[in-house]
Amino acid sequence: MRNHFIFIVLLFFSINGRTQSVFSDQILNANIKTVELYPDNDRLGEPVIFLNEQIPLTLAFDELDSDYRLFAYTLIHCDAQWHISELSPNEYLEGYIEDYIEDYQFSLNTKVPYIHYSLQIPNEAIQFRYSGNYILKIYPENEEENPILTKKLYVVDPLCSINGEIIAPSNPELIKSAQEINFKVNISNLNSHFPSREISTQIQQNGRYDNQIDHLEPLSIKDGILDFNLQKGNVFQGLNTYRFFDFSSLDYNSEYIYAINKNGAIDEIELLLSKSRANKAYKNEPTQFGKFFIETKDYQDADIESEYAFVHFLYFSKSPLLNNDLYLLGSFDLWSLSHKLSYDYSSQVYETKLLLKQGYYSYLYALKNKNTKAVDVGALEGSFFQTPNNYTIRLYYRAPGTTYDQLVGYKQLKNYSD
Repeated sequence: MRNHFIFIVLLFFSINGRTQSVFSDQILNANIKTVELYPDNDRLGEPVIFLNEQIPLTLAFDELDSDYRLFAYTLIHCDAQWHISELSPNEYLEGYIEDYIEDYQFSLNTKVPYIHYSLQIPNEAIQFRYSGNYILKIYPENEEENPILTKKLYVVDPLCSINGEIIAPSNPELIKSAQEINFKVNISNLNSHFPSREISTQIQQNGRYDNQIDHLEPLSIKDGILDFNLQKGNVFQGLNTYRFFDFSSLDYNSEYIYAINKNGAIDEIELLLSKSRANKAYKNEPTQFGKFFIETKDYQDADIESEYAFVHFLYFSKSPLLNNDLYLLGSFDLWSLSHKLSYDYSSQVYETKLLLKQGYYSYLYALKNKNTKAVDVGALEGSFFQTPNNYTIRLYYRAPGTTYDQLVGYKQLKNYSD
């Protein structure tokens, strides 16, 4: 009887944990660097798989070490808000529920030794049965409770069509600084009788999660069309083009690099001093929307011959930014706002340094309120209607009688030409 009671208690906490856990993109080991997850045909693309195509995603990351470790991985199905869904792995996965990363390479002739790991999913061992949000979890063999990283990905069953555009906001006060996302969704294939209860939408700007719009309500529902035009809640700051630097070669200073020092045990890159771009005229520059791209012009194989270097970020401010902390914002840390700059009173400069792999990087500066934790980018970077941006619209559907969210609509909108 006692053992039966313990089993019930453990089962309760296991179920409760499944409903309470919320996942995010995280790097959970300091030696794990340069995490990428992208479609096999587009290294700068979003981590999205369509059930009717199943072009695989490639996961790539480095571990700063000289010794290989065997890493396992699994996939966790989540609802639209990244809680663990009530589906079991055997329901949403075909094949195994866990497998190992077998593709790895040692770095060649680098000052910082590392091992480059890569994985493609789906693969012969694991395939997807259902659409929805998924977490890819990587961990050492037999240590699932100690993951080294978790990464979001999306599996889409395109049952709905989405058409939209990026326009000037209807609010005249925002017409020069913001962008409005107008769109309509055809849900006639869903046979949804209560769309307001069964369907939810999300809009994301350039891969960021801190300013994502959730639970947007349609203006009208008629003849199987959800109309999201002229809403108050579908407006984003246009912000500014992303700052960037390129250290794919360590032999010369490219744009926005002040100095390269190769005399130490680890190379050092000092960027030009950054300043506020708020209240300045808009300047159209190349942008990669916060993405990074690994590249070396010095050697053949960027994955294993690119060098790691300390990159020094410097931001001028006459005084500390009261009630706010200053962060770097970009995909190099999975958009996690984990790199805070510290203020030096003598030089009037915020600074930090990151160990980054050779390549091209884009980023912004962001203020995070110490009390409310709200993130403000426009206060330092400025905000303009004409700024190029990528927007992703996702539509989720919880069918009657089911307990999980299907991802049935996916659309990317952009206000520029490639």
